[in-house]
Amino acid sequence: MRRFPLRSFIFILLITALATASLSFQEFRLQVAGIDLERGEKSPLGLRLGLDLEGGSHLVYKTKLEDGDQEPTDEQMEGVLSIIERRVNAFGVSEPSIQRMGPERILIQLPGVGVTKANIVFSEAIQLEELKAVFDSVDRSSVSIDSQDSLTYDVELPSLEPARFDSDGKVVRVAERDLIEVALRTAFPDIDILYSISGGVEEAKKLIGQTAQLEIKERICKNDPSDLTQQCENPEYHVDNDLGLTGEDLALAYAGVQPNTGLPVVNIEFNGEGTRIFAEHTSRIAGTNNRTAFFLDNELVIDPIAVQAITGGRAYIQGPDFTPESVRTVAIQLESGRLPIPLVLIQEKEVDATLGEDSLRKSLVAGLIGLGLVLFFMAAYYRLPGIIACIALIIYGIIVLAILKLWPITLTLGGIAAFILSIGMAVDANILIFERMKEEIRSGRSLIASLDTGFNRAWPAIRDSNVSTFITCAILFWFGTRLGTGVVTGFALTLFIGVSISMFSALIVTRTFLRIVAITPLGRMPSVYTNVRKNVSPEEDSTGSRERR
Repeated sequence: MRRFPLRSFIFILLITALATASLSFQEFRLQVAGIDLERGEKSPLGLRLGLDLEGGSHLVYKTKLEDGDQEPTDEQMEGVLSIIERRVNAFGVSEPSIQRMGPERILIQLPGVGVTKANIVFSEAIQLEELKAVFDSVDRSSVSIDSQDSLTYDVELPSLEPARFDSDGKVVRVAERDLIEVALRTAFPDIDILYSISGGVEEAKKLIGQTAQLEIKERICKNDPSDLTQQCENPEYHVDNDLGLTGEDLALAYAGVQPNTGLPVVNIEFNGEGTRIFAEHTSRIAGTNNRTAFFLDNELVIDPIAVQAITGGRAYIQGPDFTPESVRTVAIQLESGRLPIPLVLIQEKEVDATLGEDSLRKSLVAGLIGLGLVLFFMAAYYRLPGIIACIALIIYGIIVLAILKLWPITLTLGGIAAFILSIGMAVDANILIFERMKEEIRSGRSLIASLDTGFNRAWPAIRDSNVSTFITCAILFWFGTRLGTGVVTGFALTLFIGVSISMFSALIVTRTFLRIVAITPLGRMPSVYTNVRKNVSPEEDSTGSRERR
């Protein structure tokens, strides 16, 4: 009589308990022996959801080359990828996907970046119905409009369509944000309008696409202060001298507020060489009408005067249109470094969060129906071993979901399909084992002997089929990473994990439970495993039932 497989049983219980515990909380943080493990999201079971389930934006950028420019090198493209990754991580996007597509394109997927909003301020009061009519004229009748008063409106604009370009870089379709602005100014020609887009993917696009090239120049004013018609801001009355001071001379950049006014600013700190240059510059212009001109991507941000010399290497940039969101974006750009190559957005696709929730719900329903049918078939056709296989499949599902959460791995629609497919492959392994067992039981062997022989004979087939699947997963993963297709890579990775755990489920969990059953009275009842024919001669077993006389 075989002994109770205590070690295997305790190991299975321990793994199952840990997996169940990890799925019981949406978010958790575990600090043990210097290890800080923080996992979970605000989603079902705390799993990290991909773009197609959570909603978000799919952006494709292309390098913007002028006439005569050479193609970007691999080192330059790697530098672009590294800088964009630092910017996006600082922006706070959960599990972004940043990949290179070909020699000059970059794919960026940003799950759950939020809803883009338009802030519209009118100089005269207008009615809400009038504003709705404008959005109806541009096929945006379903927008959500929040009115603070009759002058200020906030409009949610998910999935704004970007401008489209042909192969020569010419605009073939105007950006939707610009179409909306034209419609507003056409509908209210006699009213001054302040129109701005912020939040969501728009802030992310500003963050990603800008080169963030900071230059600080010394602006020499040549106007006559007594003549009010002459202003230093006018290009005719100033000269900008290069100081050799750029973003490369920065040691730190961060968002903040100006203590006296409370307005948002970008605080900057220079390194040693930058501190020296800035101190010499401010010493020259202190107490004069000459300015310090801050240029970001060749656009003037602000040109303040210097009341006194600044020798500590610290300053701040304050702009008339700065908001808390915009100063954070500028600070991230400056802190992460400038892009060595300018980029242009050539493709944008936004997945609404509602569509993602609908896809997730339908996928879960399909998975539960499929799992229920599989469990019913196994229990009805294979009897007691089928019921044991059902228990093993449930444990299998818990362990796979726990791995997806703890790794963590972003779950996409392709990943859900792979998970459901791997359930079928786990069932396939059990079927091979049970059919071998049935043959041994029918030949008159005991359950223990049939169990060992069935597993040993089924193992080569299980091994070969799973190795073939692993090779297929590797090929799919390679193509997915090369082509920038997240659905393919998610499918391949989830299928690999699922098939790996299915081998553990069939060869360890199912085998352990069958051994436990074999040492109970059920082990002496072959009828609960298969239909056993009694008194069958070898001739009948090979040729079939004889005709009874």
